[in-house]
Amino acid sequence: MKKAETVHDLEILGLHLELRGWELTPEQKQSLIRHGESVDGTSITRDILIPGDMPLHHLHYVIQKLFGWQNSHLRAFRLQEDDFQRLTGGTVKGWADLVGTYFQPPSESEEDLYWDDEFEGGNFALWLRKKYTGPYRYDGKAEIKERAQAEIRELLAYFQEVDVLESFDDYYERSLKDGSKEIRVLRKAPLAELTLQEMLNSVYLGSEPNTLLERLLVKDILGIQNDQEDEPKLPTTLLYQYDFGDNWEVILTRTADAQDLLDGQELSQEELEEAKRKVITKHQPVCIKKRGLPVLDDVGGLRGFAEFLHHIYESTDPLERKEYLAWGKSQGWRESKVSSFQIL
Repeated sequence: MKKAETVHDLEILGLHLELRGWELTPEQKQSLIRHGESVDGTSITRDILIPGDMPLHHLHYVIQKLFGWQNSHLRAFRLQEDDFQRLTGGTVKGWADLVGTYFQPPSESEEDLYWDDEFEGGNFALWLRKKYTGPYRYDGKAEIKERAQAEIRELLAYFQEVDVLESFDDYYERSLKDGSKEIRVLRKAPLAELTLQEMLNSVYLGSEPNTLLERLLVKDILGIQNDQEDEPKLPTTLLYQYDFGDNWEVILTRTADAQDLLDGQELSQEELEEAKRKVITKHQPVCIKKRGLPVLDDVGGLRGFAEFLHHIYESTDPLERKEYLAWGKSQGWRESKVSSFQIL
């Protein structure tokens, strides 16, 4: 598949999704390899093809399906920090100019962000499938550019004079030296004149400024590495964060082709062509490779999932194994081997 391939006027995009775990113990890594079908014990990955007209909003539901979650917690798409700084220049003004174009306004309500998230019973898998099947539309009102810009202008007008505070790290280091109990005010200035870091040190917005609009098409925000010489640079990775307590994080990378899977004989050319045909005819994503079992909600991130697998498969207490497995099934988890090539 060369770059973003067009079939019947609909592009096909390739994505590699990597669910990473941080600071796992050697025992947890071994549990993920032995029982979770993880290749390296630190990640679970998916490779998919999606329709080129898919917005981030609908990609969210694809990710939920791919990793076994039940859409029961908050989520956000964000840029990597280096990309965020580059795009905004690291300033409040640079960020504010892009609210409504790339970023959500900080005052956006959860009710508007999750305007179509209400699952009222029935078959959850079927409900999800309808969310990521085209044609796509986004009806969140706060992501309308004019409204988002009006909100950011109101925010800047409200904070005409801000106490610019030192960072918590600076305060902490200073407090160790002089015993200070108060964070230092460095100066007073309008919010519009601050750097992004100064704003984050000094003002509580209620949400992260680096939260992408979900109406953005994947192809318009995510570029292919080493393939942007003649156009403005797009980020080559995005972050999908889910459940800010368990802090799941998926790194999304756009791929130009599936050559690595073909070379490794993990996918045949015939299967790739069939997958592309299904994307077009069904207007749905197709998973072409899975590495690692699905996870589940409220398990405590990838570290907790590794412990969960350990209790199920290695506990010497039969009752403990039974209780953990029953709890996992109540969360929608199923102890079954992964099947790579499938329409979602």
